Amino acid sequence: MVFFNKKNYKLTIIVFIVIIVVIPIVIPIFLLFNNNEITNIDIELHFNGDTAYTYVADQLNINTTHYRIPGTQGREDCAQYFITKFQQIDPLIDYTLHNFTVLSVECQNVLFKMNENFSNIVILGTHYDSRAKATKDSTNPELPVPGANDGASGSAVLIELAEVLYSRMNHLFVQIWFLFFDAEDQGYDYSHGILDWGWCKGSEQFVLEIDNFYNSSEEDFDAMILLDMVGGTNLRFINEQHSTSSLLNELFETGRQLRFTNAFPIDPTVSEITDDHVAFLHYGIPSADLIINFWDDPAWPYHHTINDDISHISNNSLEITGKTVEQFIYNNYLNDNNQFQGNYPWSGDFNLLDSELFLFIIILLPLVGIAVVVLFIRSRSKRVNI
Repeated sequence: MVFFNKKNYKLTIIVFIVIIVVIPIVIPIFLLFNNNEITNIDIELHFNGDTAYTYVADQLNINTTHYRIPGTQGREDCAQYFITKFQQIDPLIDYTLHNFTVLSVECQNVLFKMNENFSNIVILGTHYDSRAKATKDSTNPELPVPGANDGASGSAVLIELAEVLYSRMNHLFVQIWFLFFDAEDQGYDYSHGILDWGWCKGSEQFVLEIDNFYNSSEEDFDAMILLDMVGGTNLRFINEQHSTSSLLNELFETGRQLRFTNAFPIDPTVSEITDDHVAFLHYGIPSADLIINFWDDPAWPYHHTINDDISHISNNSLEITGKTVEQFIYNNYLNDNNQFQGNYPWSGDFNLLDSELFLFIIILLPLVGIAVVVLFIRSRSKRVNI
């Protein structure tokens, strides 16, 4: 007969349960919901959602025949609109028109620079092209998408951010790029926006030629923040898994500290999105994508349909996005601010699994753990009875 100690036996069972069942579940949940304990610096924010809303409307009214489809007059008119708006902010602003082609179609990224005397750079980016076909629209799949949220919202936020940040430009120790991408939104979902095109062609081409836009021996990039579909009603950002987690987490916590807890939920949807920030990540720049669940969210079902129009744009959503980014810039780059403790230089990165797979594993692990524990108990019982 084998010697058997009940206390050791119970302790062994408890250890098994902790190791096999509790720890594999608790650790991912802790990593998912553990937020940075940061406190925003106390400063008045000037971003105005009502003004940004007018910039969305402007883009939709520029050329209603072509909207902002690559290779059309509407796209050219929109690029000129950006130049006009930025020259109203600063008549001497430095801007670059980055020309490239996609399958022989002429396209153009537009770049504006602020505070060029600083060598550290933060890129604020968005795409401005609108989709050529409403491929998710069951009634009108051949019509163009107005792109009020999917394109125009991010562009509107950048214009308003440029205005408010210029007002404090002399108090910021960072160079800021406002970068508008063409040719992002024409890839394949149910069909192509433009035949045979892929996604994110403007950002890919920009990064391929990025050495033409800065002096790599004297300048360096701190971060890239991408805004995509940031102005729709019922704004709720996701935990986008290509993003540098330390940067995205800081943006989320910045928004939560501003009491934007619905837009920056504690339990966001977790997913990977191929978007304009990915090329910058591959280049080695910490990057984050502020984007919503656009694929199966009943609160915003207008993606790639003709209903992505001004009627589904929210002044409040635009203001939430703009004030969060404005606060983020002040937290990290305002002169004489030695108290803020964020995640700079945003080198830490931990990404979770896709949310559906993550949920499956959480359900599976306890079942496996219980099965192992039961087998262990039965094995011990047989040995004790020998």
